[in-house]
Amino acid sequence: MQPERELDADEAAQEVVNTWGTLALTGNSRDFSPDFKALFDKTCAYRNAKEVADSGRAQGMLTAKHAAREQTTKKEFLDAYRALYKARQ
Repeated sequence: MQPERELDADEAAQEVVNTWGTLALTGNSRDFSPDFKALFDKTCAYRNAKEVADSGRAQGMLTAKHAAREQTTKKEFLDAYRALYKARQ
């Protein structure tokens, strides 16, 4: 058994957004499973938290609250991503 590869959260999040967009544009949005919808929600939460944290970093004003929110949402997103894609294998 191979060790679990390290996921790049930003690449994984973009993959989820791309999948969502592709299915939505083709009129198949009704085919989203509840698990995928939950993953998409976690993706959006992570991306929003990362954007806020990145903005704070760029301005030299990153707060502990924003940094913690970014890490929390990242972990929640990656856990959900791994669970969904592991179940599909």
